[in-house]
Amino acid sequence: AVVSTQSTGQQNLLSRIENLEPLVQLHTLNVSNNYISKIENMVGTLHTLQIAKNRLQSSDALDGLLGCPKISVVDLSNNNLEDPVIIDVLEKLPELAVVNLMGNPVIKKIKNYRKILTVRLAN
Repeated sequence: AVVSTQSTGQQNLLSRIENLEPLVQLHTLNVSNNYISKIENMVGTLHTLQIAKNRLQSSDALDGLLGCPKISVVDLSNNNLEDPVIIDVLEKLPELAVVNLMGNPVIKKIKNYRKILTVRLAN
């Protein structure tokens, strides 16, 4: 199952991720272009999360990903993630193969961030 709230060129008004529990076969969730500041209330079947252009800022905002052991693709681009500690959260995701951090201040704070991510996220 795929759920998308994204409309081309428009912003939605979601500030929270909620009420996903009934979606027991949810594999892909697109909540880009919203006002979400924390990843929460995820379902364990999720493989892909697109959450670009939201209001994620800290590593705590990503803790909800830990409830998604099957997640392999995460688009975190164009948020306001600044803390390099986010890599600690991401490296706990055993299936993670693709992560997009472009447009976040954190990429300027991690020297050789692509190399660092490749090494630390190699499962």
